[in-house]
Amino acid sequence: MTLTIINANIYTQGKFLRGNVIVENGKIKEIGDRREGEIYDASGNVVSAGFIDIHTHGGWGKDCMESSKEAIDTICRYHLYTGTTTFVPTTMTASAEDINKAVENIRTYKGGYAKIAGVHLEGPYLAKKSAGAHPPHLLISPNDEDSFVWDNADMVKRVTLAPNLDGAAEFCKKAVAAGIQISMGHDDSIDDEIYACIERGADSVTHMYNCTSRPSRRVTPKKHLGLTEVGLIDERVTAEVIADGRHVPDALFGMIYKLKSSGGICLVSDSLSVAGMPQGDYYLGSGESAQKIRIDDGVAILPDLNTYAGSVTSVGKMVARLYAAGYPLGECIDMCTKVPAGLLSRNDIGDIAAGMSADINILATDGEVIATFLDGKLVDRELLKK
Repeated sequence: MTLTIINANIYTQGKFLRGNVIVENGKIKEIGDRREGEIYDASGNVVSAGFIDIHTHGGWGKDCMESSKEAIDTICRYHLYTGTTTFVPTTMTASAEDINKAVENIRTYKGGYAKIAGVHLEGPYLAKKSAGAHPPHLLISPNDEDSFVWDNADMVKRVTLAPNLDGAAEFCKKAVAAGIQISMGHDDSIDDEIYACIERGADSVTHMYNCTSRPSRRVTPKKHLGLTEVGLIDERVTAEVIADGRHVPDALFGMIYKLKSSGGICLVSDSLSVAGMPQGDYYLGSGESAQKIRIDDGVAILPDLNTYAGSVTSVGKMVARLYAAGYPLGECIDMCTKVPAGLLSRNDIGDIAAGMSADINILATDGEVIATFLDGKLVDRELLKK
């Protein structure tokens, strides 16, 4: 099948270009003035690569830890509806048995919606002091148990790790050698431990300013930098940011942007199962581990703990709100296309260029997603909700 998207304001390789995009057999064939095959008129709107979300727990009432085809199918539809064409399902801290079940469910899933680019293990290698919504009694160090990571090495593409845990630096070295990207987070670390992990290949910080350590002392009066500060100043490290205005207030995002620039920021949703759901009360998990959660005024909170939970804002909405706040649209797009593609070591997604996958968004003048193509085929966004 050949398709030409005409009258497009194309965001390609860091610049905007007026022209047409020819798509053939699921790939971008050419950018220029020619036309082939079917025609889609972009009417002067922006054509960008499909968005990539490398940290998300679910959506539309389903969680990545649920071991059912229906759950993953629903999450894939939710992400595609929001303009995210590729995502990394993220697990929560749980027993090795439950994590294995969740990974196996994702491994065997076959669907035609948003594409799955492996699994992100957020836990159980986290510090109890910064566990957040993760159950502290299930947290362990890599020295305690790491076989479930290597048993699932075909699927695990990212692991969040607290650098202060026993064996953290060696785990980084082993994981990176196996093609697994290490993101540091949920920690109680000092700079010596953090740099040891960076030197062994860790290259991102999980949801900056949310459960990331600050300057502290250990056994001597010497004051050490925490993960937050190292993540801000070290150019080797990319900062995940939940840019919903709540987890990272807008003024704080401005500071991160000044220090890291768009090339050092990866927008992530960290979306919960309740993302895309109406305001109200819900529960995460079931049985004794169930946690009450409330969606109110565009954010999810844990009312019993008086704290934010994960996000209910898609990365597509983050692009639009950052653009409305005055950030350059191209840079807003880069933060959820080019940057996450780089962290995943993918050179086939994340930009509009010949040879890339034809996963494409059409953005209105305000940056909102108005149409999406997956493998060069126009997605019926309304049908996804049914």
